[in-house]
Amino acid sequence: MCIRDRYINLPRIVVLGTQSSGKSTLLESIMGLDFLPRGEGVVTRRPLELRLVHTVGADKPWAVFEQDKTKKYFDFMEVRQKIDELTDLVAGKKKGIVDDPIVLTVYSAECPDLTLVDLPGVTRIPLAGSDQPKDIERITREMASRYCRDPRTIILCVIPANSDISTSDALQMAQQIDPQGTRTVGVLTKIDIMDRGTNAKRMILGQDIHLKLGFVGVKGRSQQDINDKVRVKKAIDSERQFFATDPVYSTFPPGYLGTDVLIDKLTKILFKHIRTLLPEIIKEINSRVKDCETRLRDLGPSLPKTNNEKMQLVWNMITEFSENFKNSLRGKFDHRSGARFDKQNVSGSASIKMLFAELYEEFVEKGFKATNDYSDKDIEKAIIMHQGDSIPGFPSIDSFLYLVKPQLEKLREPAIECVNNVYVYLESLSVKIMNRIFYRFPQLIEDVSEIVIKVLQDERDQTRQMVENLIDAEEGYLFTNDYSYLMSRATLIPQQKQDAKQIDPNKLFIEEMRNRIDSYFSLVVRNIRDTIPKLIGFFLVRQSEERMQFSLYNEINKSFAIMESLGEPAHVAQERETLSRTLETLKKAQKVLKKDPDLAVTMKETEEDDSSPNQAGGADGKKATTNDDGARNQGQAKKTNSSLFG
Repeated sequence: MCIRDRYINLPRIVVLGTQSSGKSTLLESIMGLDFLPRGEGVVTRRPLELRLVHTVGADKPWAVFEQDKTKKYFDFMEVRQKIDELTDLVAGKKKGIVDDPIVLTVYSAECPDLTLVDLPGVTRIPLAGSDQPKDIERITREMASRYCRDPRTIILCVIPANSDISTSDALQMAQQIDPQGTRTVGVLTKIDIMDRGTNAKRMILGQDIHLKLGFVGVKGRSQQDINDKVRVKKAIDSERQFFATDPVYSTFPPGYLGTDVLIDKLTKILFKHIRTLLPEIIKEINSRVKDCETRLRDLGPSLPKTNNEKMQLVWNMITEFSENFKNSLRGKFDHRSGARFDKQNVSGSASIKMLFAELYEEFVEKGFKATNDYSDKDIEKAIIMHQGDSIPGFPSIDSFLYLVKPQLEKLREPAIECVNNVYVYLESLSVKIMNRIFYRFPQLIEDVSEIVIKVLQDERDQTRQMVENLIDAEEGYLFTNDYSYLMSRATLIPQQKQDAKQIDPNKLFIEEMRNRIDSYFSLVVRNIRDTIPKLIGFFLVRQSEERMQFSLYNEINKSFAIMESLGEPAHVAQERETLSRTLETLKKAQKVLKKDPDLAVTMKETEEDDSSPNQAGGADGKKATTNDDGARNQGQAKKTNSSLFG
């Protein structure tokens, strides 16, 4: 399995050009093979990713499609037919263009180690009677832009020499995407069919438009050559002869002309590009390895076959669930939980404490008094109602009970709501942990969830009853040993500095009753604001923690049907298999990076900046002096690109 694209975006070469600019002919010259589809109008209608693998000692080349890796194609006419078939399958037979790449790996002793992507040419006007939409130009431009935007991609900009280079759509797009020109190589095709008396000298030398990586001129096979079935190798020999004998091009210095020069140049640039990006690629590989290993741990091993093994697996998951549940509630760090730092979320214990902190918050705010609901007339009426036939001036305890009990009843609803809120949180926490641990077994999640919720509901109901009893006790038996309350309320009518004749006894009684009710209510709130969280924390939270694991073990052991229904969805098994293959490929890449000594050496030739941007070889006899360098670059690029990720 190849790591390229599916796992890590590796450096590759994207062929960018307008329709009929000679892209397919150029690619065949680079590969040394003739199999790309031919025809009139738009031929390349799906991106074609060509992964070229230089195979030493291969008797004959072969190709493998990513869609069917089991079949090797030795007949390249079949390869051409298969490309047409795959194109029609997705894009239709009416010249439709679709951004869904065909991936083809070619193994040959003649081809270099490169990854090339042939894109549909930029098309301005849709063909009559085709499936091409009216905005075909926008679609083809966006497709080309998407492939070329990747900073790891080298842009091979194909420009026909018999057209005005200053109006080239491909070159304009390349300069917009790569304004610094650090990854754009220009190729001038169709040099041999330029108008008489003209040549491409100024364009090739970069005197018209400058490219940092320069231009290379090539002479591909003409349509007549293709019709006459002239082989690619013979066409390249013809190209060498053309440049060597032409009165203008034969005077060029090495490194500007010919397919051989272009291959050496691309290999050298690609190798340097890979070396520059290598630290980033290594970091990305390591990150993906870690992600795969984490996900595989979450998925767990494949499903055991015997019931005993299944039972052991279930017990292990129950133990993990119970420990996770307990650790979350107690605020303990558990590396198995896969928790990450999150500013938005807090631990279970902190969440529950926040609920406790909100309990009776409105009753302890500054300025709150229980008797705010009562006017002086209400209190006076209550005193008169319960005075009976006793001597005036001695208010009855019944008037105090009559007024304070409705206030104490207000404490019931917030307390019950707090119990329910904690229960809801415990249930949501358990569901979250269950979905992570029992992810592989949806049916088991339902069974475990039923048991867990039953435990939580039982503890909730018991806790709620205790809280209800506590409120009943506060309402039904008024008592306190609080020293401050007893001292402050020791005297019914406090000593007054004013003259007794000016005192209204009724107002004094009303004020004293109001103070006693407020003081007692405040005392009760202060006490149960601590007591109720203790009841909930112990009888609901702690008891749920303690009972959870035992209840799960006990109920699972009773149910043999659970073992029979234990199974994981097909997509989980498929994900595990895919992740395992991915991890294997990534680790192979890591191994190569660590052990290949050539990856630690920087080629002098790559780092040297010559006076000319084109120094990879020559177009005539002079190129023999640099062929060894080009071969060495190609061999090292193979180790870095093909061997590493192939």
